[in-house]
Amino acid sequence: MNDISFTQIGYIKSPFKRIEDVPKAVTDAMKYEGQLVIDEKYLESMADMKENEEYLLIFYFHKCKEYEQTVPLKGVGPLTALFSTRAPCRPNPIGVSNIIIKEINNNVIIFNGVDMLDNTPILDIKKVFK
Repeated sequence: MNDISFTQIGYIKSPFKRIEDVPKAVTDAMKYEGQLVIDEKYLESMADMKENEEYLLIFYFHKCKEYEQTVPLKGVGPLTALFSTRAPCRPNPIGVSNIIIKEINNNVIIFNGVDMLDNTPILDIKKVFK
């Protein structure tokens, strides 16, 4: 298999400094506000993003180094196969979260749906179409 590389497009400002403090449920994450600080060279890519709309945020779990194939569900429950969970440490430590954009100020996007650590690298943002 080939190695794959990604380019970081920005980083996340989050109230969470420790993995243990990050919300485990999507509904809990929506209570928290964070910021996406996007590299200014991607301003044109942000041009049609809109406030109060839902996006998928794709990011890199930069604090995870190893993974287990079974993990406690939501960090505290029964042991569950990794691919049936949202556990951060994985063979490819890529996270995906639904976020709601609250405000856009130049290259800074304020959003709800924070379930990632402060300074998490952003890989991509995709619009959710319903």
